[in-house]
Amino acid sequence: MKEEIQRLNKEAEANFRRNPARAEGLARKAEALAREIGDEAGLAESLTIIADVYWRTERYAEGINAAREALTLFTMLNDIHGEARALNLIGNIHKDMGEMNEALFAYQESLKHAEVIGEKKPIANALNNIAILYQEFADYSAAMENYLKSLRLYQELADQYGEASVRANIGVILDRKQDYSNALKEYQAALTIYESLNCKSEIARTLLNIGGAFGDLNNLENARCSFEKALRLFEELSSLNGIANVKYNLANVYEDKGEDEQALQLYSEALALSEQVSNKRLITRLCLNLGQLYSKKQGIKGDERGN
Repeated sequence: MKEEIQRLNKEAEANFRRNPARAEGLARKAEALAREIGDEAGLAESLTIIADVYWRTERYAEGINAAREALTLFTMLNDIHGEARALNLIGNIHKDMGEMNEALFAYQESLKHAEVIGEKKPIANALNNIAILYQEFADYSAAMENYLKSLRLYQELADQYGEASVRANIGVILDRKQDYSNALKEYQAALTIYESLNCKSEIARTLLNIGGAFGDLNNLENARCSFEKALRLFEELSSLNGIANVKYNLANVYEDKGEDEQALQLYSEALALSEQVSNKRLITRLCLNLGQLYSKKQGIKGDERGN
């Protein structure tokens, strides 16, 4: 029975990026068998895969519960590698829910566990994720330092997916530092790798970033085309968070083109979707943009508003 649990988990792990639904089904079968025979190691592995699928499909509450149960089991088993994986997943979910302090704590704990066992991949994963949060806190020097450490480890491991992830993230830093041309180079390098691996979710997110960089260069047509490609992929993936982000960015493009009615429609659609997935950061941005656009339509300047 344990061999069957291992087989199911291995097959599920091979599918969770390209076919999350299949991965979930396989991991669920493994979970049921593991619970039936009391295989704690097999159960922890199944729950980790299930939590990863939940994260990728934006079922955050369920994902947190599965990851925490996996973490408890790994701790009981003294499986430090497993603890690092579960903590990394918990950080991913908190990050996507906009809970940055909780995410940073989980990632730092994951890094500590990974450093104890000296395994390069979990160390690289944790460094990459910590860098993302420093980036969100606008500490770009700390973010870049962690990205470069992570990139070196991924390259030593010949981990193409990891390398693409870091390159895309470095592109975001360059973007925020208004070095848009070099940001596009990093995004394009990441996109090429993701396309070779057929990672649709990552392709969509990278196209979203490429569209943003084109927008910052005032190349609104290329921005619109990139956003629309990303939108088609996010719709194919049924990613509400991704669709909301694209519609927010498309609305920015239409507002810059002076097409305010189209912008209002897209902002409103993005807000409804953001509320469904509890994306607090995007909700805040959308409320601000909607308020400013409504004020502009009504001819009210910000410094003329009454109490």
